[in-house]
Amino acid sequence: MNELLAEGLQLMGVGMGVVFLFLGLLVAVISLVSRLIQSFEQQAVSPAPAHHDDDLIEVVSEAVKRYRADHN
Repeated sequence: MNELLAEGLQLMGVGMGVVFLFLGLLVAVISLVSRLIQSFEQQAVSPAPAHHDDDLIEVVSEAVKRYRADHN
């Protein structure tokens, strides 16, 4: 009976070790992919200009006025 208990404990230890290593590897891969995605996202998003271009505001305002005048 002693040998059977020892073999069961050994099997349990190996099984738990494999599961622990797999979960650790899974956490590492998810963290790496998260960092990768964040770095690509930061490169893809260009910051908006800090100042407003007055000419652009005038042009857009005029376009909105003409659109509203044509569609009312």
